[in-house]
Amino acid sequence: MLAITKTAALRGIEGIDCTVEADSSRGLPSFHVVGLGDCAVKEAGERVRTAILNEGFDYPKGRVTVNLCPAWIRKKGSHFDLPIAMSILVLAGAISQRHLDRSLFIGELSLEGKIIPVKGILPMLKDIGEDVSRVFVPKDNAAEAALSLRGKGTEVIGVERLSDAVDILKGKKGYEKVRAAQDAAYDPIASPDFLDVRGHWQAKEAIVTAISGGHGLLMMGSPGTGKTMLAQRIPTILPDMSYEEQMETSMVYSLTGALDRDMPIMTRRPFRKLSPRMTEAGILGGGNEPMPGEASLAHNGVLFMDEFLEYPRKTIDALRKPMEDKKISIMRRGVSYIFPADFILVGATNPCKCGYYGDPQKVCKCSQLELERYRAKLSGPITDRIDMMIELPRIDYESLTVGSSMSSKEMKERVEAALDIQKTRFAGCGISRNSQMTEAMIGEFCNLGKEENSLMEKAYAKYDLSPRRYFKVLRLARTISDLKGVKELDTMSIYAALNYTKFLNVYDRDMSE
Repeated sequence: MLAITKTAALRGIEGIDCTVEADSSRGLPSFHVVGLGDCAVKEAGERVRTAILNEGFDYPKGRVTVNLCPAWIRKKGSHFDLPIAMSILVLAGAISQRHLDRSLFIGELSLEGKIIPVKGILPMLKDIGEDVSRVFVPKDNAAEAALSLRGKGTEVIGVERLSDAVDILKGKKGYEKVRAAQDAAYDPIASPDFLDVRGHWQAKEAIVTAISGGHGLLMMGSPGTGKTMLAQRIPTILPDMSYEEQMETSMVYSLTGALDRDMPIMTRRPFRKLSPRMTEAGILGGGNEPMPGEASLAHNGVLFMDEFLEYPRKTIDALRKPMEDKKISIMRRGVSYIFPADFILVGATNPCKCGYYGDPQKVCKCSQLELERYRAKLSGPITDRIDMMIELPRIDYESLTVGSSMSSKEMKERVEAALDIQKTRFAGCGISRNSQMTEAMIGEFCNLGKEENSLMEKAYAKYDLSPRRYFKVLRLARTISDLKGVKELDTMSIYAALNYTKFLNVYDRDMSE
């Protein structure tokens, strides 16, 4: 006798339709599962058998064989328990095959028959076929599943026990359809306000520019100048996410099990703070069965790397490709796993090992060799992928005690106004921020007048700008112009963009002469 149940498998962040086939035949009592399952799948036999018996159902006698199709895709996770159990219940006569038609099952079973929540519901259900009209999931995953299936007309049924699923299939028990909210409410974050930061007007302006255009930012300064304090307030000015962005980010968090009944979707942009102890695999992701790292968890948000030059150079250089491609690809056993990684990189670092190189009040104790080794971690290729750098001086007493400061509310309003301009500009182009412009788009949206073109020509020749840096300066100048409400690029916007590339020493007012 053969029973077939629909379910889903995961490959990275991609959901794949999967079928569970179960067959019982004569022979000594045994359970075999085939189809490239991991340890959690192979251990399902004992969980399923015990759960079925504890729920009062019969278990088929003889040899039980379970096949997970397609057999060439590696399968991991305990969410195969419920579909395996449903197929075996058909073999035992508790339900018939027609009860399973057009239904899909996902869930882990406890030994007493409870259905336990699992990871990865969002990506698993994102692209299920039209032949599925009902989805049975753990009750704690039901809200998450409903969001994934919003607008598809597929019923989502949250169940707590194996017996509940059987009773619903046989019509003995009613159920309540889980409906997704039309709009996920924005979840404000409690964070310190930029209003508390005295002085540092240039740093605040740089942060607004970076967030508005999606530009990478490196802050350099002596200990105590306020680098981390400024970065910790960035979440308060991040723009609200669209529903599409919420879903993209939530799928990554679903894989890690960070979503639950109370938070089925990410409603605010992520802000991931790292320390130099973080490994390369922790940042980029990895493992025998690859999982997303911090770079992917920062998708559509900010990746903040404190003490940037304390990281090993290999770890810093590993960010080059994700920053360029906006995704991370990991190969395992000939299979490519792709995770999204479209983040804004914000780094904070001391200028040298002791932290006081160039400080007007404290003497640097680093030797020239130590200074060169420290700065060498910021290689040319990674520097070319960071759009902005600012130096944070110590604020004077007057700035500390007198005068007002720009608040997070004011800064966020400027960010959102600049983003509205960019959305209008790039309507139909497939991008939403200036940092995403291709060279062809730069030619269209960054028209240079005679004076501006002459300025860029001098900068390109005098400071040996790479083509990548040249185009990054124009993208940055476009964002600065948007913040000023200027339609065309002007020389002051270009000067400001060059000023943010101080690690190349390109800001020079004499270029205009």
